[in-house]
Amino acid sequence: MNEEIKQRYKEKYTLAKQKGVKFFPDIIYKDLLVAFGLFILLLGLAIFVGVPNEPKADPNDTSYIPRPEWYFLFLFQLLKYFPGEIEWIGTAVLPGLAVLTLFLLPFIDRNPHRHWSKRKVALSVMGVIVTAMVVLTILAAVTTPPQAEVSAATTISEQMALGEELYGVHCVECHGADGEGGEITSVAGLEGVIVKPINDQDVMYPFTDETLYNIIAMGQPVQGMPPFGRAYGGELSPTEIEAIVTFMRYSWDDRAELPQEATVAATMPTLKEGEVPSYDVHVAPIFKRYCVSCHVPGKKNNNYLMRTYAEVMQSGDHAPNIIPGDLGSNLIRMVHREEIEAGGPMPPTKALKPELVEILERWVLGGAPETAEQAAQASLGNAPAAAGETPSETPPSEPLPTAGPATPTEATPIATSTPVSMEDNALQAIQALRLLLGLPDSALQYEGEAHMTNSPSGDLRVEIYRDAQGRRYSYDPISRRVVEVDGRLALAPPTPATSPLTIAELRAKAKTIAQALLPDFAKRETALTYEEANKGEYTFFTWREQAASDTLNRPFLQIAFTQSGNIFAFYHTLLP
Repeated sequence: MNEEIKQRYKEKYTLAKQKGVKFFPDIIYKDLLVAFGLFILLLGLAIFVGVPNEPKADPNDTSYIPRPEWYFLFLFQLLKYFPGEIEWIGTAVLPGLAVLTLFLLPFIDRNPHRHWSKRKVALSVMGVIVTAMVVLTILAAVTTPPQAEVSAATTISEQMALGEELYGVHCVECHGADGEGGEITSVAGLEGVIVKPINDQDVMYPFTDETLYNIIAMGQPVQGMPPFGRAYGGELSPTEIEAIVTFMRYSWDDRAELPQEATVAATMPTLKEGEVPSYDVHVAPIFKRYCVSCHVPGKKNNNYLMRTYAEVMQSGDHAPNIIPGDLGSNLIRMVHREEIEAGGPMPPTKALKPELVEILERWVLGGAPETAEQAAQASLGNAPAAAGETPSETPPSEPLPTAGPATPTEATPIATSTPVSMEDNALQAIQALRLLLGLPDSALQYEGEAHMTNSPSGDLRVEIYRDAQGRRYSYDPISRRVVEVDGRLALAPPTPATSPLTIAELRAKAKTIAQALLPDFAKRETALTYEEANKGEYTFFTWREQAASDTLNRPFLQIAFTQSGNIFAFYHTLLP
């Protein structure tokens, strides 16, 4: 480019600079393009990324820390330096001066130069302002305590799950697990009060969601119902009350159609054949729905708490209320509506559905595993061999040195003249092992709980603990002797029958076992009540004796078979 062309360009540039650029349509057109691009960006973020909603605002929630959006945090932090009576300086004076300065800026800034090196005053002032905004924003973010994480139930499935759990904790003891009402037995001051059902058309049809919300939040003091909303002295937030209302509406109002995805999500997991339930997946939801409302501290429950696995297994005045492998456990007897020393029929107002009772029974029979992984291992151990498949024998381990007498296949029986329950069997088995091994209690490394099982030969045993050397000991509850010391870590699986046995064949087999184990069974049988029940792949045969008090109908003998005739469980009570 020669000097003449350069001079011509410079003259045109000088002329254009003197004329300037029109705000409309030139500048505003560029602004519109940039604004439209930002709008498209924000729209895409809102559609494809989104921002999770916080729980509904609750003025009674003192744990919530209110903060403005990030671009206003510097103003929020600025107010901390103008407390009390001078707060108006930070809220009105300083922001007002800043806006006024921006308004007057075209009249104040008369500098004809555009290069940043010749606009040091303007850049210095704006640099100080921007730096102050950044510093105040950082200080506000750093000094803000972490917000408590509260997950908002946004979908119907989440609201149903949350509402079911909250209903089980706060409402079941008066209104029943399914809203059936009935007599209140465990609420101080309301014992004997009859509560009407809330799961029928008389309530669900005329009462809107708003009405149900207000009743739960404000209560009905005249009828003895306390308020549950935080604004009225209760414990529940608006979001939690709405979840309970959603659960009630979709559970008991036949006009409300639950979406398919919510129906699937709200269904309790089903059990496959041979599957052992776990506490986490199958049992905990039952306890939360039907039991936790009463079995918490401060209620009349014999100190039996049911909020966690540890409490379920260990707490209570009559602990243990669950003995793995024992269908005579207190919990199983009470859900079967028996009146025992540990308590009466549970739940008190309405019996559990048969399928829920079966889950509890299979859980106890499977060893009461806590996690799904433990239940899966138990399920594999209970799985029958495939048709035509011969189970392999487990090779015995090498003989291990013993800490006491070396070859005890049968220990001295422990003399007792009192009736022996399953709990007593476990205690006597431990005592027999101490005598057998010559060890103190602290030297035994127990693995799991005692449970009924059957050896490969078909003999009934109570399989008791393993010591530090990995040996299994079996205790015969009939003779009350340690009858087997086995170096193998697991029993060989029983040989399956070629075809399922009929009820008559299983009944005959149960009587044969009873007569073989109990010589006087034929004499006692006439005084016993006989029952048989088919529960899925298991068939139970039970003989009961009516106690003298006529209030305790306890099993005298119970044998459960699989369809192939293998013994799945055995329970008995020795009577004088």
